[in-house]
Amino acid sequence: MSDVHSPTEISEALGVRPSAVTHNGDWRLESSAHGDEASLEELIRAVTGPLLGVADKLASLAIQGATIELHLTRDLLGPGTGALCFMLDAPVIKLLAEVGAEVWIDEYDEVGWERNAHTPPA
Repeated sequence: MSDVHSPTEISEALGVRPSAVTHNGDWRLESSAHGDEASLEELIRAVTGPLLGVADKLASLAIQGATIELHLTRDLLGPGTGALCFMLDAPVIKLLAEVGAEVWIDEYDEVGWERNAHTPPA
């Protein structure tokens, strides 16, 4: 999250503890549930929920040089993987806008890749 602040400084500023700190010091909130246990919307709320009341503190960290990012990664691993769409709730969009967050969305269609890998050329 920041090249300027340590994970401890970020936690103290926000009043929120990270679920993970990467080897290069990135402060992260991650959902403990997985896609087969919860919808994507539930996973997003689990990560953003603790931050909804501290948008002003997050924005302050961003002004001081912190990068605020929301990363969503989903693998579509076959039939029954759930809905192919998701929604960001208004409070989440408002939070992301207020703190100037970057949003990254990666979807990997393993089903399509498998189907294409086994389709003979025309």
